[in-house]
Amino acid sequence: MSNSNEKIQEEILLSKRMFIGGCFGLPWLWICNALYFRLRVFGPLLLVDYWPGQRPPIVLDGEENDVDGGANDNNNNNNNDSSNPRRTMEQQLEYEMTRKQLSMWVKRSTIGAFVVMGLFVSWIITFQVNKESFGPKWFVMDETDATKTGW
Repeated sequence: MSNSNEKIQEEILLSKRMFIGGCFGLPWLWICNALYFRLRVFGPLLLVDYWPGQRPPIVLDGEENDVDGGANDNNNNNNNDSSNPRRTMEQQLEYEMTRKQLSMWVKRSTIGAFVVMGLFVSWIITFQVNKESFGPKWFVMDETDATKTGW
């Protein structure tokens, strides 16, 4: 269990670092974060992970294998039947808490990516529609430079 718990904690730390990196001016990290963890947080999406008329793929988490391992321990040790349900409830609670943490950072990254992409697209549309009113200082090349270079 400790190995899978460490793996989940590393994934949460990675997701958190990707979100913070996006806040420091690298919003493409938000997109990478949302795409990397999308199956765990948002589940399989129609037309992305499967086509209509097909079954969605089953997403397996490492924690499900640990619950099965706990059931095997229950068969081996019949004396502690009363402590095993509590242990599995604690495992389920810990699993849900870590899943919520991962979901929190991925959803924040997704919202940030949508906001930044919306601002970027609106800037492009605004500039392209009103480029005559911005003046020559906004352009990299002047109209006279275009005749010199052939571009």
